[in-house]
Order: sequence, then structure tokens, then C-alpha cells
Amino acid sequence: MYIPKGGYRQVGGAWIHPEARIAEGVVLEPNAVIGADVQVGARCWIGAGVVLYGPTVLGEENQVYPTVVLGGPPQDLGYQGEPTRLEIGSRNIFREGVTISRASTKGDGATRIGSDNLFMSGSHVGHDAVVGDHVVLANDVLIAGHCRIGNYVNIAGAVAIVQFSTVGRFAFIGGLSGTTMDCEPFIVHDGMPARPRGINLVGLRRGQYSHDCINRLKEAYRVLFSESQKGGEDLVVARAEIEKRDCLCPEVEELLEFMRLSREGRFGRQLSSKPRVKLIPEEPAKS
Repeated sequence: MYIPKGGYRQVGGAWIHPEARIAEGVVLEPNAVIGADVQVGARCWIGAGVVLYGPTVLGEENQVYPTVVLGGPPQDLGYQGEPTRLEIGSRNIFREGVTISRASTKGDGATRIGSDNLFMSGSHVGHDAVVGDHVVLANDVLIAGHCRIGNYVNIAGAVAIVQFSTVGRFAFIGGLSGTTMDCEPFIVHDGMPARPRGINLVGLRRGQYSHDCINRLKEAYRVLFSESQKGGEDLVVARAEIEKRDCLCPEVEELLEFMRLSREGRFGRQLSSKPRVKLIPEEPAKS
């Protein structure tokens, strides 16, 4: 096995750079490589053959399975070795073969992963992306650079998310789909390219949203995406109709604002300079 130069020392079969910081209770399996400027939080488990490049910070109680590579340089032809980083929260599970790149220099210098996420085997998160909390990426999901994935998003197997896309919270994307535009919150998306198919009832019920909130979202979906409304071409008109049906609530307001921002952006993707309303809130509001 090739070990990079720079004074790595072998500890229990793992290779650790002197500038790495390992907290108490961390378990390192044989042939794991912990690079310079890597910080591993308490009680993490780092499996055999894992490679952690720096600068990377892992929170507490992460499980990193064999052959995972975290913090590698961005897959960007313009990157010239500038200092960028990867920031990871706590209690994430990274299954075999997962790769997550640190940032390029075309954003704020950080790729960010939240907490309590499951990254299944072979999934990838590109440079400058932001992934919230309680997200599930199934096997071989590919998240391109500069994407934003909200809390409680569930993405099925072999889905590809195009660069600069935003996926709203509590969205579900069906397997083998591909996105060309943003994916609205609270909605099931499916197909190639992925398009809205209905309200994410399973996700919303798991999130303990009330029946009243779900029914309001259902009615708003009918207005915005039914054939007669032509996908809510005019959001002002659509909003007036939703209000007429007494279906406005914070979640419907969030859906409408998400759609507005996406339509203002190029190719149906929110402009990076625009605020992303409630994309990754601390706790989801439930009506």
C-alpha cells in the first residue's frame, strides 16, 4: 500500500499524519490513512482502507466504512491546490466506496455535510455542495458540485443531480432519475428528467406533519402542477387560487418561494447569490 510522504506514523495498523488530530474513543482499523489537517471527533469509527485527506473536520460518532475517501481534492480542472476544506457533522454513516470532495475556489471554500445522514455504497458528493441533516442517499447517487440538499431529503438509487441544483427539504427523488432543474420541497420527483409526481406523503408522515398541513400541500400541488394549471406558469395567479381555496400555510408559502427563486435563476436553478429559504433549518416547522 502506498503511504504519502510526510512523516506518517503507524498506530495499530493505521497510518496517521503528525498534524492530524484524533479525539478520544476513536477506533481506527488497519490501513486507514489519516492525513494532515484532519480532525476526527470523539467515538468515530474509521474502517479498514479509509482515506481522509485534509483539511477535513469530522464531528462525533461518525461511522466510516472501508474504502471511503473523504476530503479529496475537487474534481475541477481549474483547481490548483489552493487551501479548501470539508466540514462534516456528527452521527453520519458513510458506507463502502463513498467519496466526498472538499471545495474548489469558486464558492466559499467549504463542502459541508450535516448530521444524522446515511450515504449508501458508491454515493458521491461533489465540491462546494451542502448536504443538510437526516438525508438518505441510496447506492450510487451522484451529487454534482455546488448542489444544495435540504434536510430530510431521500434520494433513491443511481440518481444523478446536476451541478448548481437545489433539492428542497422533505423531497423524494425516485431511482434512476436525473435532474436538470431544482427539485421542490415536500414533493416526489421521478423520471428522466425528474419531474413532480405528487406530495411526499411517506416523508411528511414520518416527519409528523399534521393532516391539515398535508391536505393543504395536496391542494397547492393540484393548483401548481395539474394539467389544467400548466404547472403554475404564473405564480401570482397560482398563489391567488391557493389563497382562495384557503390552503396557505408556512409549508405552502415555502413551496411557492422556492419555485419563485428557481424561476429567477438560470435553467430553473436558484441563483447562488439568492437566499435559500428554509433549505436547511435547525428544526422543520410543522403546522
